[in-house]
Formats: sequence, structure tokens, C-alpha cells
Amino acid sequence: MTEDRRKDPVRIPRRIRRAEDQDLPSPLLADESRWYSEHTALLISTLKWAFLGAGAGVCVGLGTRGFLWSMEASGRVVRVLSEGTFSPYWLLPLALPLCVWLIHTFAPEARGHGTEAVITAVHQRSGRINWRVAPVKLLATVITLAFGGSVGKEGPAAQIGASLMSLFSDLLRLRDEDRRRLVICGISAGFAAVFGTPISGALFGIEVLYLGRIDYTVLFPSLLAGIVGHLVCGVRAPFPVLHDALGSIGQTKMVLVTLFAGVVFGLIALMLIESMRGLEKLLRPFKGHPYLIAVAGGLFLVALYGVAGERYAGLGVETIEGTLTGALRLVSAAFVLKIVATSVTLESGGSGGIITPVFFIGATSGAALAHLLGLPQPLLAAFGFVALLAASANTPIAAAVMGIELLPHAEGIYAALAAGTAFLIVGHRSVYASQKLGFSKSAGLDVELGGPIGAIDRKGVRVKKGTLTDRLQNLGKRLYEPSRKKK
Repeated sequence: MTEDRRKDPVRIPRRIRRAEDQDLPSPLLADESRWYSEHTALLISTLKWAFLGAGAGVCVGLGTRGFLWSMEASGRVVRVLSEGTFSPYWLLPLALPLCVWLIHTFAPEARGHGTEAVITAVHQRSGRINWRVAPVKLLATVITLAFGGSVGKEGPAAQIGASLMSLFSDLLRLRDEDRRRLVICGISAGFAAVFGTPISGALFGIEVLYLGRIDYTVLFPSLLAGIVGHLVCGVRAPFPVLHDALGSIGQTKMVLVTLFAGVVFGLIALMLIESMRGLEKLLRPFKGHPYLIAVAGGLFLVALYGVAGERYAGLGVETIEGTLTGALRLVSAAFVLKIVATSVTLESGGSGGIITPVFFIGATSGAALAHLLGLPQPLLAAFGFVALLAASANTPIAAAVMGIELLPHAEGIYAALAAGTAFLIVGHRSVYASQKLGFSKSAGLDVELGGPIGAIDRKGVRVKKGTLTDRLQNLGKRLYEPSRKKK
């Protein structure tokens, strides 16, 4: 053995070394006598996961359909009972403590916007979720939305899908790896069914688990579960399809506008994430008094809706659609008010998702930016709801596909660019603190990988020595120190 081979840490098999020494031709597929064994296994696996994925889509689609029906029915009942006497949101100081009691008593893991607990279960418990999460989450979310809490509906759909698939895994006695995959299929089916976007919803369920990684082993059954769940649930896309919003804007100008808008949307997503984290830290000393926090949060929301209007309560789908079509024009600070309402609702004990508020924040911030730049409101509003999804949840692929699914061809392409830009600008943060960090968004940053995003502190993200960023920082310090000494 030569000196070079002794130093090489990669040991080359003797069979391959002999072939290299003799300069033999590469083996052909026909030389492999057992190729059929591989494809037989692949066929069996495909049939197995086609059955499981389709079954997950049917079950989760029906469960999501029941959840949406109960949510609409409860909203109608509350509006009828309160018509002409009081606004439903006046009862939030009572509704939020009731949600806290339901969740604390029957299913503590159903707290918050739901998807967080599902991500944790996939990473830490192979997808094991208490079956009681589904009915408790459904009831708590229905109560929160019926009385005007600022939450979304996708979190409960994801938890319903995940808990149903965890229960079926127990009944079918699946091993842990298969359980984990089936639970991810349930998450994807829940998102696809409630969004009304089968492909991007299914991709979101896979992509949201990690920042920068996709589990391709579950791609096929998740896509199948998402498509079947969408068909069974029957929900249409929650946003109107826009036409010819680009107008006469040139391509070069449009690229520059899209990049600038992506930067702005990334910073707005950062504002949302930090608002939720900041409020959570502020309320941490009162963690032992959850009902007091819930009452205080309800009173704050009553005051906010009384001053700003009921438009910021509940899902806000009508506001999103009006903003996207250009038929509705709000104050420029509308997205800030929605950020405040959503943070207070979730951190004070309300139950529900966060993606629908993200769409609201994206559409209204895009409208405000359009008025500032003198561009069509529907165009940047559409970019906003796609880019905010990519940045706040670290799901640029799902967001880009959603833009292409919902928007005309040219606008969908620019929306995908805005989503990619916002995804980078928001940094290593997410509305889902349990999301695992799979890669660094910049070659100039040294990031601790493998752990949950919520556990990363300032020391966990460092500038690499010798990079352009490091040199610019050092140059700034050298220029700043002499000026400070002169003063």
C-alpha cells in the first residue's frame, strides 16, 4: 500500500481498487442479476404507502371538513345570539379562560397554535400524540374564533390529522418509523385540506419540520394524502385568482421591486416572530396564573377591537380577499394591529393556527407597500401573503408553489422570488420554535445545527472569521474607535 493510500481516511474496497488497477469497463445494468429484487421491494413499498397515504387523506379530509363546519356553525350561532345587543368579542375575557381550562384539563399539548406540538411529537416521540388532542383542539379553536380571537384554522387541522394518524398507527401496530411517516402524511393532508391548495399544502407539511431539509422518504405519500384530503374536504383556495396585475411594469423594474419587497416582507415576518417571543418572555413570570393572563388578554383585545375595529378579529378572510382584489383599502398600520392581536390571542391562552393571520399580515403589508411605491395593490398584496408564509414558517418551496398555484404564470414566478428573498432576510427564526435547524442561510455564518430554532440564542449564530462580513465589521470598528477617542 502506498504512502498516499495510508493517509487517505476513505478506505476504497479491494474489489473496486482491483477494477481501477486493471482499467476495467464500468458494470452494466444487465450484469446485475438481482435488479428485480430492488424493484419488487419498491413496488411493494409504493403500494403500501399509496394505501396508507390515500387512507390518511380520506380520514383527515373528513375530519377537517367536520372541523370547518363546526367552526362556521358556532360563528353563526354566536352572531345570532348577540345580534343587536353586543359584539361577540366582548366575551373574550370569558372565552379565553374557558379555552385555558379545556386545554389544561384534557390535553395540555393542544396549547397555542397547534402545529408546534405536532412538530415536537414528530421529532421527539416518533409522532405519538394523545388522541384527545383532536377533539380538545377542535373545541378550543371553535370557541376562540367564535368570539373573535385572532387565530387561524390550519393549526387545528394539522393536529387533527396528526392525532388521527397516531391513533390509526396504534390500531395497525405500525413500527415507529412508519408511524412517524403516517403522522407527517396527516399533517400534510390537514394543511392541504384547509388551505384548498393540495400541492403546496402537502409540501408545507413536510417542509415545516426542518429549516433547510426535506424528508424525501415521505414525499410520495404526503402528496397523495394532500390531494385526497383536498378532494374529500372540498375547500376552495381561500384567495381569489388575480389576473393581469402586472400591467405595463417592465421586467427589470419588476425584478428590482420584487427583491425590495422580499426584503421588506422578511423584516415584517421578523417583527411578527419577535413580537410573539417578546410577549412570551414578558408573561413568563405570570406563568403560574394562566387564568389571570387569559382574562387580561381578553380585556386587551376588547379594547383593541373597540378602537381599531372588528376587522382584526377572527380569521379575517374577507379582509384578505378584499385586499387582494383591490376592493378594500386599509390604514398602512393594519398589519401591525394584526400582529398585536395575534400575539396577544395566542400568548394569553387562545387556541388556533397562525398561518391565516400570516396571510392577513402579508396581504395588508403588501397593500401598504404598493401605495408607497405607486404600484397596483393586488400585485404586492399577493406577493405579501406568499412571502410572509415563506419567511415566518421557513417554507420557501411550499410558498413558491402556492404562489404558482394561485396566481397567473408571470405573477406566480415573481411571487416565488419574493418568497425566496424573504426567507433569507428573516434569518434563523420561525413562528415554530420546535422546527429543527438543518442548514445555515449564509456561508458567512457559523450556526449550531440540529437543535430546535427556539433554543438558539445570540451566541448560537456567529460570523465566520475571514469572511466578507467579518472584514466589514472589523473595518467599522477601526473607523469607529478613533472617532470615539476624539470625543
